[in-house]
Amino acid sequence: MIDQPERLGPDSYTLKMWADMYRQGAFRTSLSSGCWQAADELLGVALAADCSARAGLEGALAISDQTFNPLADPFSIDLGAHRWLFSKREEAYSDWLGWILEQIKDAGQVLKLLGVQDEELLLKCASEDPLVKREFAIPDGRLDLSIDFGKHLFVIVEIKTKSFDEDAVQDQLKKYARWAQEQPRPTLCYFAAVESGEFACPAGFEPLPWRELALRIRAQARDWISASKRPPLGGRDLIRAAMILAFCGAVEQNLLRLSGKPVRFRAQASAEYLREWSAKHAG
Repeated sequence: MIDQPERLGPDSYTLKMWADMYRQGAFRTSLSSGCWQAADELLGVALAADCSARAGLEGALAISDQTFNPLADPFSIDLGAHRWLFSKREEAYSDWLGWILEQIKDAGQVLKLLGVQDEELLLKCASEDPLVKREFAIPDGRLDLSIDFGKHLFVIVEIKTKSFDEDAVQDQLKKYARWAQEQPRPTLCYFAAVESGEFACPAGFEPLPWRELALRIRAQARDWISASKRPPLGGRDLIRAAMILAFCGAVEQNLLRLSGKPVRFRAQASAEYLREWSAKHAG
């Protein structure tokens, strides 16, 4: 059986598997080449599509680079080789996301980053200074991230960066949801993970896909780049933008398995992601 490469998605893996099987069969059997005509045609079509996708990726990357000028799109740097940002280092992503939320400061922007669209709730929290904490202790465990909006709202964000035991996570989230329901103020609960099959958040929790979160963080970086052009403190905003773009690159390359490099059979997914970013947020 051929092992599935860690960095290939299911579609790319299938194409690679057939290519490997073809190569192995071609060298190990005495079958005529005609028996592999269908495989040849399939591989030829896949390679042509991949070549076209690479061109599309280059174009999408150029547009995104302009959006982040004088910085560049985080796909420009290989963050997959950064040991501290390896996908199994869950605490590093929690710490960095907490730092980003602290830097935003504006309550409305923090809530929008998490996907909150309730205008009444946004207005109630507008005057609050969000207090972000890591490993917030409650009777049933420690919350990865908590965000305190005073008497108006409390937010929980549980984070996963790798595969997990679904039953164990369900039990954990249910305990946290029960605790949230007992609080005297409204509490929102989010579960941040790479989109994972049939896993369904228990009642009280909302999914927070890393893909959506990364796209929103890109928009925050764009806003900080725009603010950096206004003195006297613009330089600080540019540094913040650079820092969170690096975080996006880590999420996109290590968790979402995307890349700005012309890696065979991965260009299409990366190009589609950049086009989605431009369509939703870059305008």
